[in-house]
Amino acid sequence: MINASETQPPVSNIGQIINAGETIPPGSANLSGQSIALLAGESVADSYVINSLMNKQGKQSNVYLAKKWGKSYVIKIYHNGWHPSNQMQSFLTSVRHPNIAHVIECGQHEGYYYEIYEYYSEGTLEDAEALSITHIQNVIVPSINEGLHELHRNGIVHCDIKPSNLFYSDNNNKVVIGDCGISGYANSNGKLVDAVRGTPEYAPRVKALLWSTAMSPAYDYGSFGLVLCKAVLGHSIFEGMSVEEISKAWEGGLILPSQISGRLGVLIRGLLNEDENQRWGYLQVKRWCEGEYMRPVNRSIYSHAKKESQNKPLIFGRFEGQTLSVNTLHQLSQAIKKHWNQASRIVKRRELIDFVRQFDKNLVDKIRELALYQDADVAVYKLLMYIEDDPQQIYFCGKEYNFLSEYVEQLATGKDEIAKKFLTTGLLVFYLRYNDYDQVQVDRLEQLIHRNGDDDMTSISTICFALQGKKAIDIFGVNIETLDALIPILSKCSIKEIDELLQSDHFVAWLNRLGYENEMRKMKEVFI
Repeated sequence: MINASETQPPVSNIGQIINAGETIPPGSANLSGQSIALLAGESVADSYVINSLMNKQGKQSNVYLAKKWGKSYVIKIYHNGWHPSNQMQSFLTSVRHPNIAHVIECGQHEGYYYEIYEYYSEGTLEDAEALSITHIQNVIVPSINEGLHELHRNGIVHCDIKPSNLFYSDNNNKVVIGDCGISGYANSNGKLVDAVRGTPEYAPRVKALLWSTAMSPAYDYGSFGLVLCKAVLGHSIFEGMSVEEISKAWEGGLILPSQISGRLGVLIRGLLNEDENQRWGYLQVKRWCEGEYMRPVNRSIYSHAKKESQNKPLIFGRFEGQTLSVNTLHQLSQAIKKHWNQASRIVKRRELIDFVRQFDKNLVDKIRELALYQDADVAVYKLLMYIEDDPQQIYFCGKEYNFLSEYVEQLATGKDEIAKKFLTTGLLVFYLRYNDYDQVQVDRLEQLIHRNGDDDMTSISTICFALQGKKAIDIFGVNIETLDALIPILSKCSIKEIDELLQSDHFVAWLNRLGYENEMRKMKEVFI
């Protein structure tokens, strides 16, 4: 274990630089998908029994709710290749501060690093609506300030201060800082030089150094200011914005909403000061908490750049008595997803062409063609693909499929009419070509659909598996890649469950993809 004298820089040097290797080993970005899936009833560290998965697979880890002797705990299982540095492990297991979540136990489980934390059942600031000024002043601000001070005086920059990492405790009378997974140690120069970390909505602007950024304790305090904006408003000041739009908001001169005023407005402006050397830190915030008068900073936190010529907005429609207009392609895509039926009318309007021309002249001819489509849903989907930030996502007729695999799973059930229409209208093939999937396989799929429509789901699913290069499938909540891994899962299933599995086109397609047609035939002979 490392004591404070080994890790804590001199007080006068607080504000120091981290190496990415402290928390993320080389190549880990490519390994983050390799994870272990734990089932309810399994145990970790002998006595912690898994209850349920608390979140979807994250970039860095899976988080589970577990119990030991009737008490709830949280177990964080890192993906293969991810783990904090030894120095960070030592700090998190030894720290005893009321505003920092400490690691109760850590170790290896089947080759994957895990951490066990206390379970904070009162939720996070992310769960909270707009909070009262009194609560923010008496609970939120002092808790976060003291927690950050403890991290910073030990030379640690958190790098991801955001509402979902701030946990309520003691009947909502205390806030605890958690999830130090991407934190790192500062060096003697006082800053962290690394690729940009954190969450865009809660990341303050930092100075770029080639392909890296310099992050110091001031970075965490900038995030602190953005968290307080969410506490006042009930939502992020950048809610619904793309990364590009957030960047433009900073560059144009960030002006706080009118709800953020008075002493709290002074605090938030101090925390969001563009000059990191002038940005408020622990001492200024502590003085603010103690009621001292603090000089306000300028109303506009960042100096306004020269105003560029304004783009003309598109009037999208009127909903619940209010007119909805969009100013960017990202806002247009969000409006389409929320109001699909209205989008089917918008796609035929000349104003749409004029609006898109302001951002991308190369799209004009494509958009003009959409007005001629007989099926408006097909036209709207293609419009969305042309302007969408993430063309890998499938959003059609008001329904969202995050990945191709999720779409194929729904299609294979035979019950999802929207998924069927996406297939039979040719949009699945369009999606695959647009995203540069293997041309030979896509041609095969197109011929198959043209010949049989959606009647041969096993063949369709098999081709889709091949297109994704997938060898894994989710069976009863467990991700498996081989028949050997499947056997222990089936041993716990009833005959009825196995029978239903063997009838699944998705499962049959997986076996076909791996070349197990003969094994499939044998299993059907036994169970069907």
